[in-house]
Amino acid sequence: MSAISVRELSAGYGGEAVIDDISFELGQQQLLAILGPSGSGKSTLLKTIAGFLTPMAGSITLDGVLVSDTESPVPPEKRNIGLVPQEGSLFPHLDVSGNISFGIKRDPQKKQRVNELLEIINMTEYAHARPQELSGGQQQRVALARALAPKPKLILLDEPFTALDTSLRAQLREDIRSILTMTATTAIMVTHDQEEALATADQLAVMQAGKLIAFGTPHSLYNAPRSIAVAQLLGEINVIPARVEADGRVRTEFGTTDSANPDQLIPGEQGTLIVRPEAFVIDNTLIPNATIIDLLFHGHDSLISVRMDSGLVVKLREPTEVSRFPRTPCAVVVTKPGTFLSL
Repeated sequence: MSAISVRELSAGYGGEAVIDDISFELGQQQLLAILGPSGSGKSTLLKTIAGFLTPMAGSITLDGVLVSDTESPVPPEKRNIGLVPQEGSLFPHLDVSGNISFGIKRDPQKKQRVNELLEIINMTEYAHARPQELSGGQQQRVALARALAPKPKLILLDEPFTALDTSLRAQLREDIRSILTMTATTAIMVTHDQEEALATADQLAVMQAGKLIAFGTPHSLYNAPRSIAVAQLLGEINVIPARVEADGRVRTEFGTTDSANPDQLIPGEQGTLIVRPEAFVIDNTLIPNATIIDLLFHGHDSLISVRMDSGLVVKLREPTEVSRFPRTPCAVVVTKPGTFLSL
């Protein structure tokens, strides 16, 4: 049985739909990342799942129980869903233990549950600290523990890393992933950061203009996107004119190559090949066919822009120990399959 099933869901404000005809299923103990630009409907979808918005159409089922439709939606407080807001929103007058126990005050096992969660989030020594004494990352871990305390069927995380600096974001991603795994909790996280989504999720939902335009594993959507829009939302891409050959391979100005989606190819079809920057390499043993025009240093790698002799500009990634300089001739080749999309 799916942990959550969303069917033909539409919702919005003041009678106007913000999300339209959304359908997906998420398995037990999986983490779904909902990725999309601002205004794509991510937060509206989260609010509808939480019960703060009544659907204009469609339904939501949790563990096989209908909790939301247009006729008789279950109130938010009765859905057994935990929510971690963007900046934690801890109660400043309560210490860490008090914040975690807030939703389980009448539970006779309250103390045991709080101690268990303090250990899971690795904050036992902070049990009596106030929120203002904690770092941003620690506050978010406490907010997650508070949401987990009642043992919810589902946890919703609304851009939980937005207020943190880069190093804290990376660490908290690992922490939250580990905590959700240890507690065997199903979760849905909203984000507009593609790196965050790819690094954290078991399943990925990509939204644009209120529509769900892709759903699948991060690996499958990154390596074999079904559209240019999906490909762009998941990172840098190169769009190269291409044609399908009689043997089922794809020809571009770089020669013939295999495609990541061979079952969708029709010989003779014209289209484009979507190629990630890491699929290109500079081969110093070949005759130059391009010129380096720009470099962006990212620490762990460099993003290099080159102009092919044909005029086509492509971007490639290289390890930072390799030295390259603008206006230098080079030979660029494709070493990994791209995704062919017909015109």
